[in-house]
Amino acid sequence: MKNKQLLHPKEAAEALGISIRTLIRWDQAGKLRTLRTAGNQRRVPMEEIFRLRRQGDPQAPRCAIYARVSSVRQEQDGHLARQTERLKEAALARGYEIVSVITERASSLNERRRGMKNLLALVGEQAVAVVLIEYPDRLVRFGCSYFSQAFQWQHVRLEVLDQPQIQEPTEELMRDMLTIVTVFAGRLYGQRARGLRKRVQTALQACEQGSVDHDGTSQTDDQAAP
Repeated sequence: MKNKQLLHPKEAAEALGISIRTLIRWDQAGKLRTLRTAGNQRRVPMEEIFRLRRQGDPQAPRCAIYARVSSVRQEQDGHLARQTERLKEAALARGYEIVSVITERASSLNERRRGMKNLLALVGEQAVAVVLIEYPDRLVRFGCSYFSQAFQWQHVRLEVLDQPQIQEPTEELMRDMLTIVTVFAGRLYGQRARGLRKRVQTALQACEQGSVDHDGTSQTDDQAAP
């Protein structure tokens, strides 16, 4: 189920763990507030789902929270802590049971993120019903909708607190192009940085070896001197 404000009856029924017929009965009895579209189609506000869950549902959906920042500076400035706290508050407000809080400092370009692997393991095992993130690029820079679809195959919902603003086609294209440039530039400079680090390490090892050889030669000469 995508993160949206109005749900189709089938989506709402799945979110509440009831049948569509029960949902219609709740609507007719006034237990559930619904809206009607211009075509007289029934829609359920997301707030109603949260309200019913807060009324003491004994089987509250199990939720995993995933928060990420890219740099040490962001973590030190408290961005990771604030992001995590906001997600916790949102999960509790929506009536979820928080069973896992995954936080990490890593680049979105890093395909070996430990936190991401832990999250995917939870989804694969169907250990949670909801994954809650603050913004799409906190999870992945590209293809968040694909993750949402894949999670649905495991009967897990991916919910995003802050959906990207709707942009004009030109603005969206420019944003995607900048993202692509950022991704490939990061990989390129990352490779260069790794190469530089390797050369520096080699040079340091050579200097250390030269220092040992020099010290050994000096000690031998000193012992041989009259």
